[in-house]
Amino acid sequence: MSRSVLEGGRGTLDRPATEEFLNTVVQGAEAARAGEGVPTRGAVDALTAQMTTDVADRMSAFLAALWQGGGSSLASFPAPRRGVGHFDETALMYLLESEDITDTAFWNRVVRMISLPTLLRTPASGTGNLQYLMREAIRLWTSRVCTIVPGVADADISPWRWTVKAGQLILQTPRFHVLVAQSQRQLPSGQEHDLPRLDEVRNRADRSGIPPTSLRMVVTDRHVGYGGPGGDISHDTRLDGISDALGQAGGVIEAEARIPSGEMLQCMFATGIANACGARTQVPLDALLGNNDAPALRSLKR
Repeated sequence: MSRSVLEGGRGTLDRPATEEFLNTVVQGAEAARAGEGVPTRGAVDALTAQMTTDVADRMSAFLAALWQGGGSSLASFPAPRRGVGHFDETALMYLLESEDITDTAFWNRVVRMISLPTLLRTPASGTGNLQYLMREAIRLWTSRVCTIVPGVADADISPWRWTVKAGQLILQTPRFHVLVAQSQRQLPSGQEHDLPRLDEVRNRADRSGIPPTSLRMVVTDRHVGYGGPGGDISHDTRLDGISDALGQAGGVIEAEARIPSGEMLQCMFATGIANACGARTQVPLDALLGNNDAPALRSLKR
């Protein structure tokens, strides 16, 4: 409320008027989640009277989101339709910065009203409500690319915590961070990672359920590629022969893998980047991040 008053208050509010306004809007927010029309309409009317049109519309969109998140339809929202159907980044910011809402069903409804690009435009930081939102979004939203970078996280974020920073969605774990983006251009320059051995890649594929369909290996200054018609190659006997020939000096540079929804990922182990194959392909976040095969990431699917 302080933010909205500073952004678009009409004139001066003295103490009694401030308290009345605040109580009206707070009661309206609680009523919106409960689907109660009269107090919700009272809050919308107070916002219309005290705020400039654009700020009143944003706050009304916030109330409409609470209304729908509580299970009521937008058609029954007790206010004019102007603006309330457009849930933009400012309305989302109001929601994420509000008191924590632990209701899973609420967030399951809200997440279907917004998108990852909207979230990335929101200065949401790492609020508690962002964690509840992402638990639902991880199964429903899509993106193109992610990368692992070293990161020292606070001890209280274990095993993982979501944050939004500088237009990037970041999953923080105690040992590293995973950055999610719509294109590789939005990612920082990747740091070099140690190349995994073939048996390590096989174990990752078995644990994550994301089978490789082709891969490229290196030994000293020579590259060796191995692929098939699109099936899982991780346990091919011919691949065993190649691995034996390369010996301990060989490492896997990259692999292509098929995720459960059918799309292909290119996994570049040297830079820690996983990228959807295809110029416009988007893949579910749980598969994109789960491909990194860290226990904290695999737990996102549970």
